[in-house]
Amino acid sequence: MRTNNDALAALHARQNRTDCAASSYWSAALDHFVVDREGALRGSTVLGLPAPATDPVRIFAHRALQLPFVAMGYAKYRHFRECLDLGRTVARRTNRLFTYDILRQVLSLALIREHLSLDGDGPAAMVIGDGFGVMSSLLALAAPSRKVIAVNLTKSLLLDVINIRRAVPEKTVALVETALDVREALGDPEIRFIAAQADNAAILVHAPIGLAINIVSMQEMDADVIAAYFAILRGNPAAETVFYCANKLVKPLPDGTEARFADYPWHAGDAVWVDAVCPWAQWTYSRQPPFWHYRRGAGRVIWHRLARLAKGSASPA
Repeated sequence: MRTNNDALAALHARQNRTDCAASSYWSAALDHFVVDREGALRGSTVLGLPAPATDPVRIFAHRALQLPFVAMGYAKYRHFRECLDLGRTVARRTNRLFTYDILRQVLSLALIREHLSLDGDGPAAMVIGDGFGVMSSLLALAAPSRKVIAVNLTKSLLLDVINIRRAVPEKTVALVETALDVREALGDPEIRFIAAQADNAAILVHAPIGLAINIVSMQEMDADVIAAYFAILRGNPAAETVFYCANKLVKPLPDGTEARFADYPWHAGDAVWVDAVCPWAQWTYSRQPPFWHYRRGAGRVIWHRLARLAKGSASPA
């Protein structure tokens, strides 16, 4: 098991290896960028390039354009203000603008907290396919007594770990590669974050996972990889596992297959708390009038579901 700088060095050395878990979407996308030791991206990436928080005009513009989303959060969720403050903390510590990408994760966390308490000790929270470590960092700040697991493709996981260490620098990150590593990381009180490459995701079935989150990246996975993540969530030793999933209803992949939300391995025994079009993800904003834009078309609908998953075997939905 490697921790902190050793974990970063290992991921940096492996970033150009082929991830078996990468779909046709990511097999092409990963070849177009590299991550240096400081976390800077070189090349073209579908992940986007986080803008530094140095331009007061851009800071003001984002704040103004985010007002409808912020109003939505205050109107809907009791913990939104706290989540918003945590999001701004993550942005500040990672020296990036507080953009729509961070705000939508703040809103997702506020929704989750409306239905699920993160107070006190409890099983780990897992983020599948995080974006620059934002949700992992938010969870660490919102639930300071729980461990957070980040699982991702190698190059993306490197970015996650770099930004997690900036957002929560006082906590230890461990890179796990075996079931024994998972057990050791869970038992070590100094380790707060557990990072796993997607190709090693199966070892995470040994970790008690009380909450799992995936936001707009399961739609970019092959069906067998999606099924493997659901098997981890249903088979891990936690008494209950709640899953928040926000993805396009349908997304074509470069190899001609389609990722369909309805085809994910949901079960009839899942207790569904939220199941609807994601109101903040369906809108975005830009500098172009009318500034706020609704994502129209069947292929652009982003659906979110919050459910307590049936554990073990259950009848398909």
